Amino acid sequence: MLRIAICDDQPDQIQSIRRSSETYFQNKHDTVSYETFDKSFSFVDAIEQGAVFDIVLLDVCMPGILGTEVARELRKYNRATEIIFLTTSDEFAVDAFAVKATDYLLKPFTQSQFNKAMDRAISFIRQRNSAKIVLRLVGGGICIEEIAQILYFESSGHILRVHLADGTVLETRKSGQEMKDALDKIAPGQFASPNKGYLVNLAAVHMIKSDYVEIAGQEIPLGKRKYRDFQELYFQFMFTAKQM
Repeated sequence: MLRIAICDDQPDQIQSIRRSSETYFQNKHDTVSYETFDKSFSFVDAIEQGAVFDIVLLDVCMPGILGTEVARELRKYNRATEIIFLTTSDEFAVDAFAVKATDYLLKPFTQSQFNKAMDRAISFIRQRNSAKIVLRLVGGGICIEEIAQILYFESSGHILRVHLADGTVLETRKSGQEMKDALDKIAPGQFASPNKGYLVNLAAVHMIKSDYVEIAGQEIPLGKRKYRDFQELYFQFMFTAKQM
């Protein structure tokens, strides 16, 4: 089931956006559930209380807090949610890019424009759900893990520690380079090394500083003189991903 949230301070806009979404899914086989919010703070409260959505259709210009700020709050809890901004102004487009928005539509938008934005969102969701890797575990057995759930790899001797989004840490016997080669075949350009002994999922990166990369609250050391190259890899990946 696809979980969609619509957040707009105008009730008539909420109805219009929902109609556009229902039209989009009319001839598709997806099961969709909707939750609507006419106050940005109500949506933020829901997120903080654990609500999870696959797609958020979000107005920008709302009383109290801008939609771009709402999106920043959302990203603290869920970095995988696809965000489509719907607004009357194009002045917040740069801020939309900063929170990794899927698309930015100006009101009034056409059904065709809405459909293209939704196509992109659905494509990203399916890509994340389909990409998996087989990990041979230390001590025996295997684990088939979704690429999207892997935050980073940490080398410990001849063992790679695999840190997952749910806090689980797995161990596999493979070198960092071997793992990088395997991942590049499945998810080209999505994993990069900020420092010797680490391999991180660029889609999970929250912050890049001069000496570390932050992922899910963890600071991964960034090698000296690697800042610019790593930043370039990050933006190249994000731009490529959003063009797929």
